[in-house]
Amino acid sequence: MNNALISLAANDEKKEMTIARILKLIEECSTIICQTPVYRSEAAGETQQPLYANALLQIETEECYDSLRARFKSLEREAGRTPASKESGIIPLDIDIISWNGTVLKNRDMEYDYMKTGLRLLAANNH
Repeated sequence: MNNALISLAANDEKKEMTIARILKLIEECSTIICQTPVYRSEAAGETQQPLYANALLQIETEECYDSLRARFKSLEREAGRTPASKESGIIPLDIDIISWNGTVLKNRDMEYDYMKTGLRLLAANNH
């Protein structure tokens, strides 16, 4: 069994619906150990993007890393994520595997306010 910390984010007009739908899809292919409520954040860095809806979740899955990552990239594309959407600053869906089996894969993300908020919420929901 593999353990992963997953970050979900979206900043388009359907962001809350998208996050709720993706949480259900993730639950179908893994066990959600703990998750945050959906919370809002500003874009990381110096951008003028709309507010994001975010969720952070800890999962257990039998899928290997490459398979899970491919599944998530496919879900992003299905939600409308394209290179053009990224350039425009409108992100219909972003799914990142932040850590895998205890190893942090996205060290830079750990420094952003949205992640610090999510980790605090995750810890509070885990008790």
